[in-house]
Amino acid sequence: MALTLPTLETDRLILRTPRLQDAEYYVAYKMSARAKFTGGPIDRNAAQAGFFKIAGQWVIRGYGLFMATTRDDPETLIGGFGVFHPLKWREPEFGWTLYDVAAEGKGYVTEAMRAIIPWAWPVMGVDTAQSHIDEGNHASVAVARALGATLDAETTRIENADGGEFADHDTPVNIWRHQKGALK
Repeated sequence: MALTLPTLETDRLILRTPRLQDAEYYVAYKMSARAKFTGGPIDRNAAQAGFFKIAGQWVIRGYGLFMATTRDDPETLIGGFGVFHPLKWREPEFGWTLYDVAAEGKGYVTEAMRAIIPWAWPVMGVDTAQSHIDEGNHASVAVARALGATLDAETTRIENADGGEFADHDTPVNIWRHQKGALK
């Protein structure tokens, strides 16, 4: 098996596959209150396991979350952006997370996803993907809309109902639908 680990670049960002030194940025984020919309905060062991699941997805699926740095500071991780697709999920998710509050409000998420989404369609081999956004996460809703995604009310209803993926969540999770070719 030949594994190609891509690097994508934008005007301001370097998007690359996970490296071991990225784990501490991810773990610190997942242990913090900032992780409230991504299943956190969680303890160190669970966060470390989560990071290795993210890294392992590249081997199993051939795609995954890119770790992002700025071109001005390529040693400091600002977040994870890309495709999240656990084995139990029928569809891939386009997801994004800024690990540090200092990176907010600069347009990094939209910039990263505008590079990743066109790259991802042929690699994933599908024409649709989801973004799972907790109710109340207005910043992520704004990003989804800016990327051309639309609220999928029916899938949202199904996945939040008994037996659905998010039935046990305290907060409803809205499903935003991305269609190949809809990127704004």
